[in-house]
Amino acid sequence: MTDNRFAFIGLDAQLDGMISIDHLQATCYKGENILSSDFKVDRDFSALCKTSMAKVMQANLLKASQIAVIAVENSGRDINGAQAFYSYQRVTNLAEALSACSIIIQQTDIAVLIIAANVQSSLPYAQQTTISFAENFNEYSSCNGVCCLLLASEQFAAMHQSTVYGYLKNHENAEKNQQSMASAIERSFTNSGLCSEMITALEVSALADPKQSLLETDVLVKSYENGLTLNSALSCVKSVTGENGPLSELLGLLNLIFALQQRYRCAVKGWNGPVQKQLDKWRLSPFYIFNQAAPVFPNKAKIARVGSYSCLSENSYTHLIVEENNDLKLHNNGFIRSLDLKLFIVAADSELALLAKLTDLLKEPLKEKRFAGLAGKLYNSFLKEKKKNYCLVLIAESLSELENEINKALVGIKQAFANNSDWKTPKGSYFTTFKKTEKDNIAFLYPGIGATYIGLGRDLFHLFPEIYPKIISLAEDLGDTLKDRYLNPRTIESFDFKALKKQDLALRQNLADIAESGVGFACVFTKLFESVFNIKADLAAGYSMGEVSMFAALGVWQSPGLMSCRLANSDTFNKRLSGELHAVRELWDLPESEKQVWETYTIKATVAQVEAVLKIDDRVYITIINTPESLLIAGFPDDCLAVIKRLGVRAMPLNIANAIHCAPANGEYENMQRLYEMDLNPRIATKLYSSSCYLPIPQHKKAIALSISKCLKQQVDFPRLINSLFAQDKQTGGRIFIEMGAGSSLSSWTDKILKAQQKTEPHLCVPINAKGSDELLSYFRATAKLLSAGVDMNLQRFFQGSIIQPVDREVPD
Repeated sequence: MTDNRFAFIGLDAQLDGMISIDHLQATCYKGENILSSDFKVDRDFSALCKTSMAKVMQANLLKASQIAVIAVENSGRDINGAQAFYSYQRVTNLAEALSACSIIIQQTDIAVLIIAANVQSSLPYAQQTTISFAENFNEYSSCNGVCCLLLASEQFAAMHQSTVYGYLKNHENAEKNQQSMASAIERSFTNSGLCSEMITALEVSALADPKQSLLETDVLVKSYENGLTLNSALSCVKSVTGENGPLSELLGLLNLIFALQQRYRCAVKGWNGPVQKQLDKWRLSPFYIFNQAAPVFPNKAKIARVGSYSCLSENSYTHLIVEENNDLKLHNNGFIRSLDLKLFIVAADSELALLAKLTDLLKEPLKEKRFAGLAGKLYNSFLKEKKKNYCLVLIAESLSELENEINKALVGIKQAFANNSDWKTPKGSYFTTFKKTEKDNIAFLYPGIGATYIGLGRDLFHLFPEIYPKIISLAEDLGDTLKDRYLNPRTIESFDFKALKKQDLALRQNLADIAESGVGFACVFTKLFESVFNIKADLAAGYSMGEVSMFAALGVWQSPGLMSCRLANSDTFNKRLSGELHAVRELWDLPESEKQVWETYTIKATVAQVEAVLKIDDRVYITIINTPESLLIAGFPDDCLAVIKRLGVRAMPLNIANAIHCAPANGEYENMQRLYEMDLNPRIATKLYSSSCYLPIPQHKKAIALSISKCLKQQVDFPRLINSLFAQDKQTGGRIFIEMGAGSSLSSWTDKILKAQQKTEPHLCVPINAKGSDELLSYFRATAKLLSAGVDMNLQRFFQGSIIQPVDREVPD
């Protein structure tokens, strides 16, 4: 087939345990094996197929006469009533289906629906989430279900205003032997004007039969060899759905479309590494495999990504190339809505009314056995009751867990009212008697560079796809700016603890890299709150280099992406204050042969206690005061350890060799001013506080550059900064603090600082991300806190959305 791409304009899949295509997409994203559930698909083959076909037709507002149907069916079954379609034929594999599809689309003005189903009375089940290429593979499960894809010419798609989920760019069929398969792959690349280096994702068949699995492995490793390693993400839908004959062939193509259309790289959750005797081949190949899905960012040239599918069946082979719809727009999904984790929102005007609603709620799920529907019902009620005095938010993943959270709340709410305080559970359910007023300002806090960690933001773009079109202009190469290769390290063998630690150290050793990543993610998190949740900051402050993040993320600079380029090329941050640490070596007259000349430690001590044990020749500085009783010291490692010993306290090295907030940075003051002097947008309403003076900074080019530079060369007193934000009068002071980045340290410290001051006005500290915590659960917990405190926010993404985008046009009679 030559390069004459066809558009995928319709998708559907219904499988046991998956009540919709959005549930399947969510499961494929997570790489989890389909679990048994009460939901079972129709066991009547014809009825199951007709239901799926009807969904695709309805979404595209097409009639049967406008669609040709090709059933991939090797058991001889037919779909009743298929004569109503333009045409109907039955083939035995996907290779035949695509050849027939090409002929129909090229010769007629008709869309083609390819469908496959598996309906059996008895199916094997295995606790298996890896694939047959793996050393630890045993067997696949199997499932019942149906899948269909609707293809059409680009002209047909445009004429009918159909959503395009991707393009079939090329497919080449072959006999099932090594030479013929390799030839098909070569033709596929040649006829589509591509080469293997351009393939960002490869879906494989990975049949359970060892001989077939070895055949596919050998062909792919040899045919894709290009001198690159860790270049193409490998995936296989069988790790999720098992092996299901023709249905698996079509599901493999659907899995690739999911990944390209939703802009992520798939997970093969149980993957440890390839079969040992093939390990050397794999290490030289261009492939890598993720245990957890990871986002994909636009390439530097904004060129559409392409993925391929190696489809091997019992009697055929075809190699496909699929191209993403690179419109750079929002590609919706129903990911959060499809997950078990739910928010249950209950609002009332009094303690008694709230407890009464909870008691009724406890009866309702027991009676109706409803869960997801109940969450949606309560949300709709909440939209009408936003003005109620109090709001309780429960978080649960099952009916039993919900009942448990309700029972806890019936006790906890009484205590909260009695103590005029808050209540929460380990799961994250939350209630507070504090109610935000218009005078209670929201402050965004931006963490420093040390908060960045491997896996940061891995699910963020899939959870909230609205962010994507809003952040693609942040940098010329967004993936490089966010340090995708560091945060989502690629491998063909899964990382053990030591390997991950090594990756983390590599990330932390480069000040420019982690600063660039931190600034980039600050922009992303801010877009999440401003554009998705519709929460704006009245005040803002940054911790250490978080001050840079603040100015970039809140839109003060015209081109925040320019900062990424400047940091990447800055001698100050790559060589003098980090890396070779030339500024430190010059200050202390250290030779280049001295390997480790700097370390940063966190300790429990006051400034007075540390100063009392410092000697005049100690090369040690107090760089940041986190709380009155917790701070960072940095300097020559041996000297730091000697001070720590004299103090008699425990210390934790942060593995951050960055000489800022102390004397070595003084000599770089002017260079930093030039670095941070950038053109500004019109003044924003948010008041921007700096630890250079602990006051709002004038939004002028030179003032901002001076402020950041001064902050980075002098000690940071975080308690003073927080008290400056809080201590304004009720018209201007911050009362709700949202940590706008990685980690939860700033929230914890802020809470301790304000509680120690015994402020009479209430406050709320909200982290949105924490290393080691489930990313989605972190957003749920943050949402629960903000809602209960009376912050008005947009919650649509938690309750609405679908990957299927129906056509919106009038249909002629």
